[in-house]
Amino acid sequence: MQLDAILEVVIGLVFVWLVISVATMEGQNRIGNLLNWRANYLEKSILNMLKDRTLVEKFYNHPLVLELALKDKEGKTAKDKMGRIKRPEYIPNPIFATAAFEVIMNAGKGGADVPVDTMSIEQMKASMNSLGEINPELAHVVHYLFPKMGSITDDIEAKIVEYRKNTEGWFNDVMSQTSSLYKIRAQWLAFWIGLSLAIIINVDTIHIAQKLWQEPTARAVIVAQAQVEVQSETPSENISFSTARSLNFPIGWTTTELDSNSCNLLGVINYQFVIRSAGKCLSVTSLPALNNGWGIFVKLFGYLLTALAAAQGAPFWFDILRKLVGAKQQTAPASK
Repeated sequence: MQLDAILEVVIGLVFVWLVISVATMEGQNRIGNLLNWRANYLEKSILNMLKDRTLVEKFYNHPLVLELALKDKEGKTAKDKMGRIKRPEYIPNPIFATAAFEVIMNAGKGGADVPVDTMSIEQMKASMNSLGEINPELAHVVHYLFPKMGSITDDIEAKIVEYRKNTEGWFNDVMSQTSSLYKIRAQWLAFWIGLSLAIIINVDTIHIAQKLWQEPTARAVIVAQAQVEVQSETPSENISFSTARSLNFPIGWTTTELDSNSCNLLGVINYQFVIRSAGKCLSVTSLPALNNGWGIFVKLFGYLLTALAAAQGAPFWFDILRKLVGAKQQTAPASK
């Protein structure tokens, strides 16, 4: 029976972490869209590859890439505050390979860019020779992407296919590294958003675990709701803190009215935080007294655990919750 109670407490904690992860993910998406992070990361990666801002602009102005530009609500090409066309957040490997290969092959020649299929082998070789003088860093990379170009005499179409494939593999390798860096940054952002929410709404993991252990009825209600939530394939966007409060989750701030009316908007009386609201002096009972060092440490550690949980992401906790609910359902007959 005690093992069953422990499992229910864990399910309740994971459900809370799922709620805060969904809220954190929403905040991440809003900040990411506002700052256009994905598109900026992609553009920086392409700049690192092509080594030249002019080539990057030519790449983004390629017809295939322009088709991927972000659209507004009316379906028109969106523009940023500077009047530039908004860069795409994602470019498929084949499109990158075609556009980048064409930009690189035209980089060393003068005049307007032309499709690679219309270039002769002599024009390609001349362009690559000039690239070594204009952009030696890129030329060094191209030497490995387009091997033995100087010795091509026939079957140029097969060589172009090979070079495009090499360019696609190059992009794939760079994007794998970029994705890893983006995920690290996104996790840090999720951590700070989660910590902010934990403090603002008082989502203290240790306090929640204690309350769930002490209140079997509340625990049972939360487990029942968790069983409903895991019926879907993905985390529900409708999971919110209001849902959590309706289930009597031990989150949020609690206060007790004091007899004194002399407190300020925010202050301390007898080592306890007090606030003034609606003309009343309220003691914040959700916080430990300022002379309770251990209580303050435990409270901060509870917030830290909540923030670390938020950084893992909603899909992670949703998967864990499904497994825990499945285990609970399997042990239910035995516990009876």
